[in-house]
Amino acid sequence: MKRLTCIVLTAVMALMSFALTACNSESDDGHIQVLATADINNKNENNKSKAKTAATEASTVEQATVSSSELTKTQNSAFVSDCESILYSYGFEGEVYITEHNKPIYKKGINYADKKKKIMNNEYTLFRVASITKQFTAAAIMLLQERGKLSVKDKLGKYFSQYKSGKDVTIQNVLRMQGGLPDYMNYYSNVSKFFPSVKQALKNTSKQNRQIIEKNFMGDPMLFSQGNTFKYSNSGYMLLGEIIEKVSGTTYENFIRTEIFDKLGMNNSGFVEELDESIDNIAQPYNYKKGDMDVFKIKGAAFACGNMYSNAVDLTKWADGLRKCKIISKSSLNEMLENTKQIGYGYGLFLLAGGTVAFHTGSLAPYNSIILISFGSTEYTCVAMSNYNYYATERVGKALREQYVRFF
Repeated sequence: MKRLTCIVLTAVMALMSFALTACNSESDDGHIQVLATADINNKNENNKSKAKTAATEASTVEQATVSSSELTKTQNSAFVSDCESILYSYGFEGEVYITEHNKPIYKKGINYADKKKKIMNNEYTLFRVASITKQFTAAAIMLLQERGKLSVKDKLGKYFSQYKSGKDVTIQNVLRMQGGLPDYMNYYSNVSKFFPSVKQALKNTSKQNRQIIEKNFMGDPMLFSQGNTFKYSNSGYMLLGEIIEKVSGTTYENFIRTEIFDKLGMNNSGFVEELDESIDNIAQPYNYKKGDMDVFKIKGAAFACGNMYSNAVDLTKWADGLRKCKIISKSSLNEMLENTKQIGYGYGLFLLAGGTVAFHTGSLAPYNSIILISFGSTEYTCVAMSNYNYYATERVGKALREQYVRFF
């Protein structure tokens, strides 16, 4: 009996200790923190990453934080609770990071970034962000236009004399997905079919493989007359990357790195083909069919339309830099966000709420991501990324934005 009593008392004390750790607690600066468990391991001393910021500060627990001075404690608690409900109702697995005026108001990492290393998803986890790359490509085009290196009114024929069917398509048509270019990733069943030997393609340089891919889709007719219809196409953004290289005199990757990443302090962002897979805190792919990612082992296959990796903190820096015109001018930003013919797509960004909110998704199974950027007075940014083949990431991001609007 005494033994049973001791066991019960021990269990009760353990539960009380856990509850005290897991409940909402207010820090000295008034931030509300919600910790799902007490086991925290922040430092990873053996990180081999070239990244210069705190990418090694990977929490090994699920963690959520709210730090808004605009809400009362009760409102903060309700906001967190509702955000949690959205994530768990969708069964979301990955990282969510919401900021207002560039300060975190909610963050949540669910499930592992790396199961072997026991690292949970967190705001510093590196994800392949796929088509989120496109907005960086679009901004680079605008930057080059500001410098007089090109014009969005230029036609593709100026840069690709061999592209007969696309010679009259403008850069602007391509930016807005109104060029009619057949999408080499979706229009064709498998990019690897472009290559006589996939084994050779794996040995080729990015440039060599891009030339093979471009030759294939450039040989096909346009899907429609440019400027009249919206049709999402990766092909056009591959060509935009080529144009950036032609007029800048450097590689696409180097231009984005020096003109955007470095200037915004995005030290944990880069390009998948350059990523050292041995470093810590990389989101590993889970729950995907064998072969899903094979095509992207071919260098150049994603290029300027989908080859970036980043983390939630860096993407928030990007949103803030874009919003505050740290990279391109206000007039260039306005042009990027112009909803011409109400197609709902600007330059590399989908548009909501009359263009005051922009977003883009990225999908490269099993990686799925979304970034939503508010250009209104609230300066809201939401980043959601998953490494679990989670196709509802877009719905999660939009639902969280609606939740934010309700509270703020």
